[in-house]
Amino acid sequence: MTTYTNTYAQQIFSLLSPLVGEFMAKGVLKSQAQRIGKTEETIVKDDLAHLADDISKGLVVFVGTDVAQKVAAKIKSF
Repeated sequence: MTTYTNTYAQQIFSLLSPLVGEFMAKGVLKSQAQRIGKTEETIVKDDLAHLADDISKGLVVFVGTDVAQKVAAKIKSF
């Protein structure tokens, strides 16, 4: 199992992996962090709202709008 030293990255990964699998969760987290000029290990609380919205958009295809919105809300609450 993938683990991150960054608490926010670990929480997001742990939230996503049951929904889309570890491989996809890791890829989503990495790509979305890069989109905002970060790495998974440099995510800070101020990044969560932006990450949540972007991750939610991609998740809609896999889990539907309702679940994607719940995931976004959870990420924002971290």
